[in-house]
Amino acid sequence: MSQATAIDWGYARAVAGRVGGTGPQIPLDEARAAVLDLRRAAQVAAPLVADRTGMFAPAEPGCVEVVDRAGWTQANALAFRSLLDPLTQRLANRNANRSSPVGAVGSRIAGAEIGAALGFLSSKVLGQYELFTAGPDVPARLLLVAPNIVHVERQMDVDPSDFRLWVCLHEETHRVQFTAVPWLGPWLREQIGGYLETIDLDG
Repeated sequence: MSQATAIDWGYARAVAGRVGGTGPQIPLDEARAAVLDLRRAAQVAAPLVADRTGMFAPAEPGCVEVVDRAGWTQANALAFRSLLDPLTQRLANRNANRSSPVGAVGSRIAGAEIGAALGFLSSKVLGQYELFTAGPDVPARLLLVAPNIVHVERQMDVDPSDFRLWVCLHEETHRVQFTAVPWLGPWLREQIGGYLETIDLDG
């Protein structure tokens, strides 16, 4: 890690892992069955959402991923880093002349704060259309957090297949919204970037 680094992202992921944990303990065969069921539910959801909305949004190969909490954290750490890069670069430039220990401690604290937030969210999020790490060669992904989905369906004592389909319908709707309206994603990112530029680092 260089002195100019404003956020220790490796430390952020480590903190997130400790805060978020792994979720409910599930026998391996049940875990595999849940992953397959979620993938099937995502396939079922796609034409249902398309038929209901009338919006054309073909799914790219591999756009649906069933992940654990660590996988969700990794994806969102990358997204946060991408979104915050202009701000962290400003911080790095401001701190370039400060002593190395001060810079290292500051980046660790920032990493801990972001990691704690990611860890907390990783234990709550059921699914997410992950838009901000997409690029010309990397399609945006629909993430389904299997441990959290299983945890909630057990807590609520609902039919697993129905609940998993409901989650997939919800997240597929977001995917369709952003895919069928191509200007929406860049506009949202522009709005976030514009807000970050207004932050007074010395205020």
